[in-house]
Amino acid sequence: MNQGGEMMDKDKAVVIDFLRRCVQYSDESIQRKKGRGDLEEIPKWQAYRDFTDYAIKEIEEGKLDDWFSSPQPQKKGPLDDLKISELDHQDRVKIIDGLIGPRPIFVAATCSDDGVHNLGLLSTVAPASNSPALLTCSLSQDRDARPRDTLVNLKQNGNITLHLLPTSIEGVRIAEAAAEILPSNESEWKLFEAEPPNLPGAIASIHCRLVDQYSLPKGAVATLCVLAIESISLPEELQDELLKGGNSNNLYQHGWCNIHPSDADWSHLIR
Repeated sequence: MNQGGEMMDKDKAVVIDFLRRCVQYSDESIQRKKGRGDLEEIPKWQAYRDFTDYAIKEIEEGKLDDWFSSPQPQKKGPLDDLKISELDHQDRVKIIDGLIGPRPIFVAATCSDDGVHNLGLLSTVAPASNSPALLTCSLSQDRDARPRDTLVNLKQNGNITLHLLPTSIEGVRIAEAAAEILPSNESEWKLFEAEPPNLPGAIASIHCRLVDQYSLPKGAVATLCVLAIESISLPEELQDELLKGGNSNNLYQHGWCNIHPSDADWSHLIR
């Protein structure tokens, strides 16, 4: 069976399982209504039950396969050679972010030498090496052209923790709070009514140390930081899922300032 057929069968199995649960619930509801003597609503429930059961048979017999087929890709026009240097900053960001993504969203936790614990939103983290375990990230200025507290603190003492966010409204609210611009002598932790090191709502925390840094060329104001992973804090069940080849189901950025759940509705294993 080809990959498309396998994906269709999985989709059909999920829908059939759901519909069977609906039939079971309908049967149980009908029995409860009979027991209470509430007979007036039973015909409606029976009709719903029968139509749902019929839909299951239609799916099993393949009569609704076209509902589960993947849409054909739309034909594209010829490729245009876009001169990236001719775009203004905002358009350049939109193009690059829309193409090079999705990227995981982290809340970066650092502490200044004065003892101020800062948080910042970070979407430029990427694996650079597995052995040794190294990450890279690009740190620039905030919207007011002030060097980011994350970078200043990292240069002072080299310590950073990257908190991974869940795919939930809570995760979005954490991201929005961490993106707030506060004076460098104020701690963003107060926005969460929490104290370091544990960020409420984080699904995992990657503890790193700065091992190298590079000023980017061509007049860029960002600094490329190389981080060594020293330890990772995560629930045992998530660790088990990752070791089985699963994922963390975390928030991603894809497109300018847009955050999304990490997974689409399908995946493919490259062997």
